[in-house]
Amino acid sequence: MSKFLFVVPPFFGHLSPTLSVGAGLIAKGHEVAWLGMVPVHETHIPEGGLFIVPEAELEPHRGAIEVLLKRQDDGPSLSGPEVMKLALEETYVPLATMMMPGLERVIDEWKPDVIVNDCIAFAGALAAYKKGIPCVTTTPVPPDVMGDTALHAPKIFEWQQQLIKELQRSVGVETDGIFIHSHEMNIVFTSAAFAGIEEPESHMQFVGPVQGRPNHSPFDWERLSKANTPRVFVSLGTLLVDIRKEFFTRLIEAFRDEPLTIIAATDPSVIEQWPDNFIVQGFVPQSELMPYMDAVICHGGFNTVNDTFMNGLPMLVTPIAYDHFHTASLIEKAGCGLKIRYRRMRVDDVRNAVWRLLKEPQFRQAAARVRATFIAAGGSSRAVTLLENFVMETTPNVI
Repeated sequence: MSKFLFVVPPFFGHLSPTLSVGAGLIAKGHEVAWLGMVPVHETHIPEGGLFIVPEAELEPHRGAIEVLLKRQDDGPSLSGPEVMKLALEETYVPLATMMMPGLERVIDEWKPDVIVNDCIAFAGALAAYKKGIPCVTTTPVPPDVMGDTALHAPKIFEWQQQLIKELQRSVGVETDGIFIHSHEMNIVFTSAAFAGIEEPESHMQFVGPVQGRPNHSPFDWERLSKANTPRVFVSLGTLLVDIRKEFFTRLIEAFRDEPLTIIAATDPSVIEQWPDNFIVQGFVPQSELMPYMDAVICHGGFNTVNDTFMNGLPMLVTPIAYDHFHTASLIEKAGCGLKIRYRRMRVDDVRNAVWRLLKEPQFRQAAARVRATFIAAGGSSRAVTLLENFVMETTPNVI
């Protein structure tokens, strides 16, 4: 059997799909560990898995990590170029720099056969390259978020390349080339059809959404069962804390008097008094809830997007920052939802959009077509098979 080390950033949306894949590998008898920068509650980790935080090496950076995480809330107020700078220069590169020493120590001690790095956890691929360990990259969102900058924005492309090469040199990678991602395999957690990629590169493997990660969050199922109006699930993911009060205040204005049941995944304390038709809970068993929903509102976080379309539901997407706009454009193009940019989110428009999604069948029909492409992509079992085959091809004496 083989040892797989997943290297993940401190953002749960990037960790989440790897938990499903890791659970599948553990079920097949492999050893699986995750390395991250902030602790994760043990209930999220599949039984038999290990989550490692290299505390000794990260301790000097705790203040910087806290500032970095808080900085993500500034995304909604930034322009496109400013968001790009926040992502690459102020987030991904510093994360890699801080993560690298502890990661290299853990690799030497745990001795993985394969390193699986999230697409923004550059340190994983760089450490794999330095130590000659086979590497696979995972991408939880549709690729090409920024488009072909080499062709359409050469100055931005040059800036990106310079930043990455400086990072690589700083961690001891002097070779020409870019090594922050695997050149052998990139597992993407959506379908090529939804991503709008007709001819993927040979190393890009689109497996669709992965399911099966542990989620033992309690929920008031009895109250939900008594709801006799259409049910709409709302989520802003785990980031973007500062805008929650404003966001949910607008939703309350839109839906407090409507014959709808709103299930809001947020800390109840962000609003002093919720209307009776709102069911509010900080953490919810999202995948288990989706089959009981009629529509979804979210900002474009891809775990919620995947859960939505795996259940053939229409979506109102309210993009705020980062990859949200790219995802929103794909949803509109596929015809399975509507988009209202967060900054232009008027109460009447939100109300009208949700009722359109509930009443007009073309949105649900389009969502069903997306669901079919997701299912055909293979999901968790295909991702596990790809990783097992990768081990056999790269380290045939191990598996």
